[in-house]
Amino acid sequence: MVAGYLGTLGLEPVSREDFSVAAKEALAKRVGYRCSNPSCGAETVGPHSDAMRFSNLGVASHITAASPGGPRFDASLTTDQRVSIDNGVWLCQSCAKLIDSDVARYSAQMLAQWKVDAEAKALRAISGQAPLEFFPQPSRALHTPIPKIAGLRYVDARERLLRAGWQPFMNHWRHSAEPDMQYGNGLHFWSMGFHEIRNASGTGLAHCWFAFRDVYDNVLVVTTAGEVDESTGDGAYVWRWHFEQPDA
Repeated sequence: MVAGYLGTLGLEPVSREDFSVAAKEALAKRVGYRCSNPSCGAETVGPHSDAMRFSNLGVASHITAASPGGPRFDASLTTDQRVSIDNGVWLCQSCAKLIDSDVARYSAQMLAQWKVDAEAKALRAISGQAPLEFFPQPSRALHTPIPKIAGLRYVDARERLLRAGWQPFMNHWRHSAEPDMQYGNGLHFWSMGFHEIRNASGTGLAHCWFAFRDVYDNVLVVTTAGEVDESTGDGAYVWRWHFEQPDA
């Protein structure tokens, strides 16, 4: 019965530098069986056709690889450190594949932060604390809630804004020919279909400005910093945002 339970959970026997069954189960439970990727958060367990079993789509992923040549391998770690729960993060199968397919983008530091944030979120949930995905606002506020987007890559911040109800304030197709769109990340984001970009700077912090509108007709301007370089995994991150004041 125990073996069947663990098999359903997807916990295979321990290999030389793999996590123990107990470590894998703890990783899953400490985040409520949700994917730790903040842009995902998918449920990883659910009902099975057998009433006494459940299906598992989660993976106990290594932050630094279990063996040489693996993603983010750190030769300075001991075997005990590699199989420690501190070197693991719980992910859905898609995100587990994603982080190992693009190690330049998904660093060990980033995955460690995902782990901390996911466990903190789960702790708030079982403690009865309100989720912190959105900034607090008074009930009389006449604008769509603003999700926490500081420091996120623009692609991820945009997704959160859309889920919250903010809509891209789209520019005319001729806008891409404007001088302020010819620098930095301007044409990169335009080519991705992010036509809410207003202008881009090719110097300094390579700022870009994006506009969103809500149902109250408020305009939210999001500023990013950082130049996109797909070869190194560098990207544009949300630096600040503000409401645009209506014309007098």
